[in-house]
Amino acid sequence: MDIAALVNPAPDAGPRRSLSNPHTSIPPSPATSAAKLPTPPLTNHKALPMDRKRKRHDSKPIWAVREDEEYEGLTLEQWRPKRRQLSLPPPPTPQIQHQPPPPPPPPPQSHPHPPPNGQTNGAAPPAARQLQGFERPVTDDPRVYDEISRKVCDFLWNNIVLNDAVRAVAREAPNTQIEIEARWGQLINHNESRRLVGIHETECVVNTHGLDGVSFQSTMNLEQHKKMNVFLNTHVRKSREGSGRPPIEYKHIKEIDKLYDLDQQGFQQLHPLVQRIIAETKVTQKIRVTTDATTHEHLRAIIKLRIANLEISSPQTEWDYRIGINLETQYPGPIANLVAKQDEPRLKDRMSYSWLGAYQIDLTQVLQGNRKNHELELELDAGKVLDEASKIERKQDSNFEEVVAGMMNNLRVLSREITSPVGQ
Repeated sequence: MDIAALVNPAPDAGPRRSLSNPHTSIPPSPATSAAKLPTPPLTNHKALPMDRKRKRHDSKPIWAVREDEEYEGLTLEQWRPKRRQLSLPPPPTPQIQHQPPPPPPPPPQSHPHPPPNGQTNGAAPPAARQLQGFERPVTDDPRVYDEISRKVCDFLWNNIVLNDAVRAVAREAPNTQIEIEARWGQLINHNESRRLVGIHETECVVNTHGLDGVSFQSTMNLEQHKKMNVFLNTHVRKSREGSGRPPIEYKHIKEIDKLYDLDQQGFQQLHPLVQRIIAETKVTQKIRVTTDATTHEHLRAIIKLRIANLEISSPQTEWDYRIGINLETQYPGPIANLVAKQDEPRLKDRMSYSWLGAYQIDLTQVLQGNRKNHELELELDAGKVLDEASKIERKQDSNFEEVVAGMMNNLRVLSREITSPVGQ
């Protein structure tokens, strides 16, 4: 979904959360220290340049084509070798004491399927549910796709499934994997020193490539961090009470990160395919060395390569979203010879919540010198995405779109939970 133009009129009402959980109410969050984000006044502002082209009738993507249908005049069997010939652009160059959930009861039986319908807090129903009664359109289609989720599906399909270079690196380079990471934060218009607003009043994908002075900042304030910790712990407990929900597992982790420059000698020790990707990015890469904050045991040394990002604006809530695709490769050389950057080490105090073997939410406080930041991230298991994509290629039933829709539902639910209702 492309946006015709952003002209920055402020909406009539401030951000609000779904009222399906009306008892939850917190005061509006203040601007964070990392980004001054006041609610925009009711004034008009200079238009931001954007691509005015708009496709109104997008063709069905290849991953959504059924076995008995054709795609661009070809059957799926004929299309498979053709898609591999597509050329893709190269990759773009005070301290919180976390409250853990209560001790678990005897482990419940694992549930391999998403939770049943009827989730609260404004979450969309699982994508697999068929439309009933008045919901069904004139065509009697059992399902109608969500446009934002479909756009994210296309983003993942084009940059992972169809990206032979990325697939080859993850397959052939030792200790290298694909990462799909969604962050809560805000799109900032630095020309006006505030959050990006526009003609849209609801969620949309933003073409930030056509915007100057716009960046994504992943941050939250202390009060939001505390409330999210309590909210997530509550759902860990509920998942253990025999309600039929998939169990949510959690871990409390304290680590220390330190960055090192990747010099030419270190570069030569990397797998040739990783070297090629780094050369194409034309960006100086860093090695992130992580140790256990308690035992000081060395845990890992990672080089993180950015492949692509997708930004989503959500003006009805406190946060926007960035969905990123990265490659993470283990640095194989010795750490002792590396040159450390002048930055102080980063102490990460993290609570991780995971379920269904597909999703992991990380709630992290980062302390670096006198600077403190709070972050909320959701990781979608790339192996799960690739497994579902391979089923489509083999003409089997697949949950590819459902897995992606689940990621979007989690982004929306947590964002609405932290956003105050209208009038508060």
